[in-house]
Amino acid sequence: MCLRKPNCIAWIDIPENEYQDQIIEAKFRLDSLGGYAAAGIVFRIMDEDSYYMALVSSKGYFRLDVVKNNSPQTLLAWTEISDFNGININMNIITYGTSLILIVNGKWLGEVNDNSIISGRLGFALASYEESKEWTAESRECVCKAMLDYISVDTQFSVIEDSYKKWTNDSNINAEYRLRLAETFAVMNDPIRAMDQINRAWKRRDEVIRSVSAATSEVRTKKELLLAARMSFRLGQFNEAEEFIDLILDQWPDSPEGKLAYSEKLMIMNELNRFTELKKFAVKYSLKIEKDINYYTVIGRCYWNLKKYKESAEAWDKAVEIDSENGVYLIHAANAHEFANFRKKALRRFINAGKIFLNQDNNAGLVALMPKLSTLGRNNWEARAIIGKWAFSTEDYDKSAEEFSAANELRCALKPRPKADPALFYLWGLVYFIKGKNKAAIRLLEKAVKLAPDYELFSTKLEEIKSAYGEIPAENIE
Repeated sequence: MCLRKPNCIAWIDIPENEYQDQIIEAKFRLDSLGGYAAAGIVFRIMDEDSYYMALVSSKGYFRLDVVKNNSPQTLLAWTEISDFNGININMNIITYGTSLILIVNGKWLGEVNDNSIISGRLGFALASYEESKEWTAESRECVCKAMLDYISVDTQFSVIEDSYKKWTNDSNINAEYRLRLAETFAVMNDPIRAMDQINRAWKRRDEVIRSVSAATSEVRTKKELLLAARMSFRLGQFNEAEEFIDLILDQWPDSPEGKLAYSEKLMIMNELNRFTELKKFAVKYSLKIEKDINYYTVIGRCYWNLKKYKESAEAWDKAVEIDSENGVYLIHAANAHEFANFRKKALRRFINAGKIFLNQDNNAGLVALMPKLSTLGRNNWEARAIIGKWAFSTEDYDKSAEEFSAANELRCALKPRPKADPALFYLWGLVYFIKGKNKAAIRLLEKAVKLAPDYELFSTKLEEIKSAYGEIPAENIE
């Protein structure tokens, strides 16, 4: 089988027979011709829009997908196969009810339960993901190729049942393969299945150790402990997560995993509301903890709960420096500054948050923000402008006009006078147009166009109104 163009996938199916429970065995060779390719088995093919596909890549990875009614779903994302050359492949697939088990070159690689498709035909697939840099359509006939040497299907119930029992028995499955599968489930944001594989891998490893040694101590690597801690954290099992993290900090505090464990410990204590302890831990290990955005949000929340508002404000400001478009961080920073009696700083952050929420059409954020802008920002033109824009979005046109007028008056009273906001005049003009006050609408829209002459929306709306109601002498609007 040969693919003549890159970035595509194709298969050849066997149309005569359909299978439900089965053991598929296939032997094939894959030649990526210097690029990146994959080959494998398509099974339970209902039609071209519904099937399962198990692939092994030239880089030594496997995956399993289901497509139902042309809607693809990844069941097992790309997962590494140990000691594999990416060329000679012996693939076994066991389908037993909803259970799907994948074995390559005699090694258990993964298992899932899925009931999307219960039966169908077989096929042989080839995929090209990346052509060789030396490949050209003129110089080479194929971008990749695969040769199917052998394929068989066994549908005997007793044989299927025996194989299923064999390959679901932990004693026949290498613990390392389960741990690799756990990493895949973690990437797929499936902490339940990830933790299941971790626990089963540890159980299997402990059994092997006890069979050859009198030692009863459990063997857990720092990488595995960190993964287990993160999966437990995602599941809300914070105490279990902390136990894993503490094992890393006790044994490998200066390792790369140890450095990550300090930050994980902070997040765990934060979720458990142990703020006094968290503060002491952060101070003690300040030089060891990575100062990323998670650190500053955790510290900001910690100091807030300890009523140390100045320190909380400083932490939230650091988070805003890292992610300046996060309106929620700005709200937290503003609240902390307000409680620390830095009202001007608080207002500036509330205003910046309002601008972000407007750009994001975040109505919930704006609703929560309005009381702060109305009180702290009563004499601030930018705050009143945001309130006016929000009122316009809720079709409260009287309120909108009132706020725009107040905003413009406050801006004009400042020395030096800040630059006008063209969007304010545009929306203000639309308010008057909606109210049937076309002369005032045109004057305001002309101001918006003057401030933003290259913005087509403003000029188009102005011409539309003028063409309907005629030219109106402009009056001076500051």
